[in-house]
Order: sequence, then structure tokens, then C-alpha cells
Amino acid sequence: MDVHRTKSAFSGPVGRLRSIVQRAIDLLVCIILWCAALVAAQAVREVFVFVPGFVPLAGESPEGFFTFVGSASGLAVMAVLLATGAGSISARAAARRLVDGVGLRLAGTVRQGLRWMAVGLAAAVVLAAVAELVVSLPGLSSVRVAEDPRYVALAQTPNLIRFCYGLIAPAPLEELLFRGPLLAMWLALLTSQSRGGWASRRWVRWWLMAPAIAVSVIVFASLHTMGGSANVAHAAVNGLITAAVTLWQRSLFPALTAHGLYDAYAFTWP
Repeated sequence: MDVHRTKSAFSGPVGRLRSIVQRAIDLLVCIILWCAALVAAQAVREVFVFVPGFVPLAGESPEGFFTFVGSASGLAVMAVLLATGAGSISARAAARRLVDGVGLRLAGTVRQGLRWMAVGLAAAVVLAAVAELVVSLPGLSSVRVAEDPRYVALAQTPNLIRFCYGLIAPAPLEELLFRGPLLAMWLALLTSQSRGGWASRRWVRWWLMAPAIAVSVIVFASLHTMGGSANVAHAAVNGLITAAVTLWQRSLFPALTAHGLYDAYAFTWP
């Protein structure tokens, strides 16, 4: 009996299984860190309750802020413990992969940063123009400003605080939640293409991306029903534009810029 041959026959499947398990753990650590980032982004919205003059717009409260900060910290600790216990990836490496995957790596050059800003500014202008167009379309309804509880709260908040809230509060959570996974999926498909993998054909990539984009846009729009059907239609266009910008630039920063600038405009001059 060939002992070495028998050993290699067993070590092959075991090695592949171990590799699969390690990759699954690596992915789980990244997902937990992504959830921690989402919860932390929600905490950014809640922190405005400590700003003098701010009237809660979406149920923000001091209790909510501390709850979200504690939850984000707990998720981060969970990711570190899982990464340390499994020994397959460090939490720092997982965080780096998450940052790269959802397009949060800072611009490598000043030129790239300026391009992201220009693209984001142009997209914000388009979003503002679409908002004006959608309101005038027949068959779409919108809630009057005086009847919308969000704008009633905004009317009692100073303009500068409203502008800052719109600029930095909603966009990080919504872009991380809806456009981040799309970019991670797109980058994974492009990596598979560069290695000559199963996604080397363009039609395969878009056959997978098109439904993902559609689901993201539909869910995103369905969460904006408070302002009426016109707001839903605009949210759908918003989702399409920010998804296109994100995939085009392979970064979340242009979409964050566009979304933040548009919200700042909408909240300050409703």
C-alpha cells in the first residue's frame, strides 16, 4: 500500500474544505464590519439631537444615538473576536477589504479626488433638475410641505443646521446600504474577468448586475413613500443615477457627494 499516495488523497479534499471554511469566515467578518459601518452611519444621524436648535426629523433621540454607538462597537468587537479565533484573517485586513470592496478607499491622487468631486457635483445638479421635473409630471402626487412632518420639523430648524444635516446625515447610511453591495459585486465580477474566470463574458456580468441594480432601486424607492408618488419616482431615479456613478467611478465617494449635496439643497430650500 502506498502510504504517501493515500495521505495526499485525503489531504486534497481536506485542504479544499479548509480553504472554503476560511473564505466563508473571511466573508462573515467583512459582513459584520459592514453592518457595524451601517449602524455607525445611523449614529451620525442621531448625533444631531445634541446640536442646539435641531428639531428631530426622523425620530432622532439621545437614547438612539447611544444605542447605535453601542451596537456598532459590539459588532466591531464581534468581528475582531471572530477573526482572532478563526485565525484566517485579521480584523484590520478584513476592514481593508471592506473599504476596498464598497469603494471607500480615499483618492490616490489629487486629480482623482477632483474628478470624483466633479462627477458628484454634476450628479447632484441632475438630481435637483429631475426633482423639479418629476413634480410637474401628470399622474404623480406629492404631499404638501405643510402636511409633511419632516418639513414641519425642518421649518423649525435653522438653515445652517438643516444644510449640515442634509449634507452628512442621510447619504452615508443609504449609500453604504444600497450602492455599497452593488459595487462590491461589480468589483468581484471584474476580478473574476481579469483572472479569466466564469465572468469573463460581458453578458454574464450584466445578466447578474441588472437584477441586482433593479432590486436595489426598487427597495430604495419603496422607502421614500412619505412624500407621495412623486418622491418615490424621484428616489428611483436617484437610485439609478447614484448606482451608475458608483459603478462608473468604482468608488462610493461620487455618489456620497451627489446624494449629500442634493439632500442639503432639498432640506434647506424645500
